[in-house]
Amino acid sequence: MNSLLLTLALDTPLEDLLGLPNGVEIAYSLRSELAHYNSVQLHDILAAIGALITTEQQTFRSIPGVDDDEIHSTRELNRDIDWLGDAIRFQSLPRLSGGTIVGAEDLYRVLALYKLGAVVDATKDTERVQFSSAVVEDLLEATKAMMLALTPIETWEQALAKAWHAGLAPDTDTEVEVKKAQSQAGRNAADVRHVSNRAAKKKALKLFFSNKYRTQEEAYRIIGAQVCRATGTVRNWISVAKRANAKAE
Repeated sequence: MNSLLLTLALDTPLEDLLGLPNGVEIAYSLRSELAHYNSVQLHDILAAIGALITTEQQTFRSIPGVDDDEIHSTRELNRDIDWLGDAIRFQSLPRLSGGTIVGAEDLYRVLALYKLGAVVDATKDTERVQFSSAVVEDLLEATKAMMLALTPIETWEQALAKAWHAGLAPDTDTEVEVKKAQSQAGRNAADVRHVSNRAAKKKALKLFFSNKYRTQEEAYRIIGAQVCRATGTVRNWISVAKRANAKAE
């Protein structure tokens, strides 16, 4: 993750964000809510988010039968906020150098600022009358991350802490089993994503090669709507399939 994008979100004057939907609200509220961190700590949190997402992706890659094309497509379909959500459910929360645990709320807040920074960077030299699809997606992701910070998903660590507080602390062996179960749950979640993605890809290719469309882009758009996948994802699937067919001939 490019730390310069987080810097943009932290330092850009609010008046320069007036042309961005929710831009001022995201920047003003999250800067205030993260004010107890210094700049170095915020960048450390961003790096930790990147590490959590990478670990979650590696879990997906470890599923037998997943090929490079499917990894690429799944990376596109599952946005950073989706990967982070899975990581919060199934991984330990990160710690800063001083030992402070970063809560799920702050992980979402830093991700929201990072996405806002990506929008600022993409629109700084353009008139903001119209936004590209990528900019819109980043804005939506920033807004969603900000909202999730208000009602975050409870982590397994928080659930365990509640049990300890209630006098129900498990013994060491039980705690180990809990961690194993959480790890398996993460693999199961990745497996579900893989199966769903493979089914969508199969249907998309069948639709493309069994029907006629006025243009390639029209085909990608129509098929994407039919299989509930992004146009770019369908384009990638079909391009790879066409290259494979050409080699076979």
